[in-house]
Amino acid sequence: MKVEIDLGAIKRNFGRVRMAANKPLILMCKADAYGHGAARVVRAVDADFYGVATEEEGVPLRENAKQVLVTAPSFYKLPLCRRYDMIPLVGDMEIAKRAVAIGLKRCHIKINSGMNRLGFTGGKECFEAVRLLTLGGVKVEGVATHYKDGSEKTVRNQNAAFLRGVKAVKAALADDARLLTSVTGSGALFSKEFDYLRVGLAAYGYSSGKATAGIPLEPAMKVTSEVIKTKIVERGDTLGYSGIYRAPQRLKAYTVLGGYGDGVSRADVGRKVIAAGQRLSVAAVSMDSFEMISDRVDLKVGARVIILSKGINAAYVAKRRGTIPYEVLLGYDVPRAERIYV
Repeated sequence: MKVEIDLGAIKRNFGRVRMAANKPLILMCKADAYGHGAARVVRAVDADFYGVATEEEGVPLRENAKQVLVTAPSFYKLPLCRRYDMIPLVGDMEIAKRAVAIGLKRCHIKINSGMNRLGFTGGKECFEAVRLLTLGGVKVEGVATHYKDGSEKTVRNQNAAFLRGVKAVKAALADDARLLTSVTGSGALFSKEFDYLRVGLAAYGYSSGKATAGIPLEPAMKVTSEVIKTKIVERGDTLGYSGIYRAPQRLKAYTVLGGYGDGVSRADVGRKVIAAGQRLSVAAVSMDSFEMISDRVDLKVGARVIILSKGINAAYVAKRRGTIPYEVLLGYDVPRAERIYV
C-alpha cells in the first residue's frame, strides 16, 4: 500500500484556519501528526508551537528546533521535558511536585473547565499548584483548557470556568508576566479573548464542526493499493473468512493488498473504493487483503485501487464505521505502508 501525504494541502489548511480565526495557531502533531508524519509536517508548516501528547513524541520535534507543548505529560517521562526544554501542560499536583523535583524550567497550567479528563479543577487547585511550581523554580508561562464540544452553550460555560482558573493562576504568580492562553479550535467561534487556538483535524483537511464549517479544507492523505489476484465467482460462491460474502450472481472479484494490518477494517465491508474511475464495493476483509467485486469493471493484476482520497475521504469511511475521521487516518500509519510526501 502507498500512503501519499500532500504537505502543501496541510500548509494551506493551516493558513486558511489561521486567517479565519484571525489569531495564531498551535499545530497539533500528536499521534504522528494524525498519521501524516510529524517530522515532515512540522518542517512544512510554520507555527509558534507544536502540540504532542507525550514526551517521546516531542523529542524529534525539538531536535528540529521547534517549540513543543506536551499535553499529557507522564510522571516517569517528565524528565525528558527538562532535558529537551519542552513545555508540559501540568494539570495534576503529583506532576507538579515531580516538575519541581526534577528542576523543570517552565510549563503551562492545564485547567479542567468541563471535559473532566486532565487539568486542575477550580481556582483553589490552580492557585496551590502555581504557588508550588513557582516557589520550586518552575516558570509558569501559559494556561490551557480543552472543550468537550464546540456548541455555544458548552464553550461559554467552559470559558467562564477557564477564566476563573486563569485569574487564580495570575493571583498565584503575583507579578506582571504575561500568560499565554490557549483553547482547542472547536470553540473558535466563541473564544476570541484567548491568545492561541490549538488546531488538529482541520489542518489535515477535515472540519471539526461549526468552527471550521465553510473553510475550504483539503484532505491531505491519499491511500492506494493494487490488485494482486483476479477471478470470477459464480452465483452462490463465497469470499472471505466464514464466507462473509455470497455472490448473488456471476461477478468479477479482485483481491487487493491491504487488510487489518494496513488500516482496512472489517467494518469497511460494503464501503466503496475506486478502480479504473469506477466505485466498487468491498466484499470481505482479511488480515492482509480485501476482496472487491464488480459486475462491470475489468481489471488486471497490478491495477491501482484508491482506498482513501478527496473523493472517498476519511469522513465517509468514518461514517461507515461509526467512528470519527481521526481514528480512520491513524489506521493507515503502519510500518509496511510506503509513504510518499508531495
